[in-house]
Amino acid sequence: MAKRKRRAFTTEFKAQAVRIVRERGKFVGVVARELDLTKTALRNWVRRAAIDAGRGAPGRSPPRSVRSSGGCGARTGRCGWSATF
Repeated sequence: MAKRKRRAFTTEFKAQAVRIVRERGKFVGVVARELDLTKTALRNWVRRAAIDAGRGAPGRSPPRSVRSSGGCGARTGRCGWSATF
């Protein structure tokens, strides 16, 4: 498969794409396909918009192993991952 040429998008375009995901409740993959974007790019825009709006936490997320295993919970009483460095 040929590599895509890097494209630049306006802030307005990004905001509109994020609005479609949030307000219409469409999946990121569906909207990305409709707008000829990569899922990763659109997912990053949605995540960044949530952080800018104060709804998301900037920084690292736990590794997949912690997320998929239920992570930190009252059941285990311990956490296998720490956000402190």
